[in-house]
Amino acid sequence: MAADVLQLTGNGGQIYGSDYVFPYYITVNGGTALEMMCDDFLTNVTNDETWDADAYSLIATNIPDLKFASEGSPSVVLNDYEMAAWIETGVATGSIGAPDGNAAVWSIFDSTFNTSVDQSNITTILSDAQTAVDAGNLNYSGITIYTPTPLDSSQEYITGIVTSSVPEPGSFMLLGSVLFALGFFGRRRFAMARNRAAVRD
Repeated sequence: MAADVLQLTGNGGQIYGSDYVFPYYITVNGGTALEMMCDDFLTNVTNDETWDADAYSLIATNIPDLKFASEGSPSVVLNDYEMAAWIETGVATGSIGAPDGNAAVWSIFDSTFNTSVDQSNITTILSDAQTAVDAGNLNYSGITIYTPTPLDSSQEYITGIVTSSVPEPGSFMLLGSVLFALGFFGRRRFAMARNRAAVRD
């Protein structure tokens, strides 16, 4: 797989403490800049810097290739990335503030990260993220993780939106209608067969 070339072109100007947070504007292979979230607090990237990265979807088989794969068992690391993706989605859609949301993600992958600027809110974000992941009804197919190659050459970034895999209310209504129709016609068929049997008797 050929690596993509990423370039940091700017940021949204928001900070946590003294560090810039989501959105980071990053181009992939010279295309339109995308809004991304950095999950790696320990590595620095400067404006206009370029680096190579591999693009991964958030699935279990890709966990060994991601930057923080060595932070625990595959299931633990998968859980961490799913939490980070859920938080990134909340920040991208405006339901979670960017400073605390990005800080929460940094704290997932760096246990020494200082969250004292807003500890209470970050703790709540992490708890909500774990609850959402534990529910087991999230779809991560819209998430892309850009992992630097080699791993220590740059930061890792997450972009995209996590969605719910629970059927929409309209789907439930359609299913209910189908089941009702099957039940109605099945009952009618049974009644007709019973009537025919009674006539023969």
